[in-house]
Amino acid sequence: MDNKFSKFLVVTLITSILIFPSVLSVSGDEPIIASRISEITEISLIAVPNYNKPNTTLFSINVTVEILNRDDENQTVTEVADCYPKVCINASFVNQSLELGPKALCDDLFTDFTYSPNITTEYEIVRFYITQSGLSQLPDGNYTLGRPINTASKYGTGEPAEVLLTFIQVISGAINITYTNFTIQTLPEVSLAFTSQLVTIFLISSAILVIKRKRTKVH
Repeated sequence: MDNKFSKFLVVTLITSILIFPSVLSVSGDEPIIASRISEITEISLIAVPNYNKPNTTLFSINVTVEILNRDDENQTVTEVADCYPKVCINASFVNQSLELGPKALCDDLFTDFTYSPNITTEYEIVRFYITQSGLSQLPDGNYTLGRPINTASKYGTGEPAEVLLTFIQVISGAINITYTNFTIQTLPEVSLAFTSQLVTIFLISSAILVIKRKRTKVH
C-alpha cells in the first residue's frame, strides 16, 4: 500500500468518525449508587413460644450487604423511612397456601445516608414468619432478597439507585443461592453500525487500491 493511499485511508476513517458520532454507544449510564447482598452467612429457625402470630414459624437470615458508590466523591441518598432491617424479602412457595410476612421496625421519617466512594459493608439479620407452624426448614419455593436504597427518588429526591437481587431456591429442602455482582463499565462500546461502517470503508478502499494497481500495470 503506497503512502498516498495510506494517508487517504486514514483521513477517510477519521472523517467518518467525526461525521457519524451518533453511532457510538456508551454503555456506562449506570446509577451512581448500587446495592447487593454479597453473602448469606446463616439461615436459621427461631423458636419463640410467645410469638404473637399463631400457626406460624419464625426464621432469620444473616446477610452481608455491599453498597457501591461508583463516584469519586461522597454521595447522599434519602430513604422515605429508616427501617431495621433494611433488607427486604419475599417468596413464592410451591405450596401456594403459604405466605411470608417480614418482621421490621420503621420510623416513618425521611432520612439521609451518606456513602463514601467504593464499597460500604453492612450486616443485617432478616426475620420473617411463614404461615405454617412446626416447620423445621424453609419450605420449597423461590425467595428474593434485596436492599432498597434511595427510596425517596420517586419523589424527586436524588437519582434512582440500582438494587441487585439475591435469589434463594429451595427444592426438596436443598438450598441454592444465586448472587448478583456489581458491574463497572468505564469504556465505551462501539456499536454494530459503526463497526459495519468501518468494514465497508475498508472494503471500498481496498477495491480502489486493487483497481489502481491494475491500471498502473496496464500503463
